[in-house]
Amino acid sequence: MRFLSTYAALIGAAIRTSLADRANFLLQAVGMMVNNGFFLLLWFLFFAGFRSVGGWGLSDLARLLGVGVTMVGVSGVFFGGYRDMAATILRGEPDGLLTQPGPVLPRLLARDSIASAWGDLATGPLIMISFGGLSIGSLPAVLTGIAAATVIYVSAAVTFASMAFWIAGARSFARDLTDFTLLFSTYPGSIYSGMTKVIAYTVLPAGFIVLAPVRLLREPGWETLAVVIGSSAAYAAIAAGVFALGLRRYRRGAAPAA
Repeated sequence: MRFLSTYAALIGAAIRTSLADRANFLLQAVGMMVNNGFFLLLWFLFFAGFRSVGGWGLSDLARLLGVGVTMVGVSGVFFGGYRDMAATILRGEPDGLLTQPGPVLPRLLARDSIASAWGDLATGPLIMISFGGLSIGSLPAVLTGIAAATVIYVSAAVTFASMAFWIAGARSFARDLTDFTLLFSTYPGSIYSGMTKVIAYTVLPAGFIVLAPVRLLREPGWETLAVVIGSSAAYAAIAAGVFALGLRRYRRGAAPAA
């Protein structure tokens, strides 16, 4: 409970900071809402000509986008430090955190709250409710899917950012990998095959971030639920392990390679 209260205080301060400049906050949040709406419109136009893609219709795509957009919103608002964690490590900012009690990783995640993510939080549920064809009975599956998606997405971002403990040029590479993961998560699962499917379920875990939660909505069952929960636990463990290894190296004063 003490850890949770500390994290709540830290992220609360980060959120208040993101809200301090109201004009900038509104521009970013509204801009993201417009961006999401435009992206949805493109898919509307696509499905106007093609009724389905590998068995995926507009309602399935709306669920995918709704889960994905909401996941990005939750990640950005409450774990916004993931976005530029590699740069934070390379600047040596963990030094001050090492002198404080408690784990370092949660403090890095709570360093920032992304203003534009509020636009995602506003549009994600709206997309699912308006076009996803979901009922109130789907709410537990929706919440489970969003929670698992958030854990996997943030875990993947932390794993990529942890390369900064070893590689000096990891900042842009880590962000690129995170962006590619998000990009992979915005397309129907039926388009993936062969090597792209392997990548979507391993290195860039787009399959587990959005496709598995959407499958839970399309075909609810214990097997799918186990995949969703198991994959989120696995990626969280990988992220924690890689970060711990990097932090141990950082404590020894080893500099990342150029």
